[in-house]
Amino acid sequence: MCACGLCSYLLVICLCELLKVKSEAASDDVSTTTELPSVPTVTSSELTDDSELTDDRLVSLSTRDLNRHLQSMSSDERNRLKQRRRTLKNRGYAQTCRSRRVVDHHKLQRTNEALVAEVNELRERVDTLTAERDAYRGQFEYLLRTLGTAGAGSTNLM
Repeated sequence: MCACGLCSYLLVICLCELLKVKSEAASDDVSTTTELPSVPTVTSSELTDDSELTDDRLVSLSTRDLNRHLQSMSSDERNRLKQRRRTLKNRGYAQTCRSRRVVDHHKLQRTNEALVAEVNELRERVDTLTAERDAYRGQFEYLLRTLGTAGAGSTNLM
């Protein structure tokens, strides 16, 4: 890289424009919500007094129906089932969170890889433009020297 500051300035401008375009594109076509499968609900009509509550039924049962079902149970059994339901629901929430985190991580990795590739392309372009500028500067200085020796009254153009 050169030390003139112009190349650094151009690189910063290109990167800012790239990030602005990438963020606009990401907000246009990437959905931030992840749809998860819904849990079927169990109504009180599907429950009978002699049926045992499975974990799936316990989680999917509405609070109102669960309370109706628990009225006929002892206090200890009621507390045990409520705690079991809370544990199962928390386990489901944690799994949902882990799944979303993995999806978000993969999205960020893809975005990062694209940005790194774009930065590398821009650096190559800056290097190419710097070499081109240096070539023009060399031609300019050569012409100044040539004109300076050919004419006695040359003016300083730099």
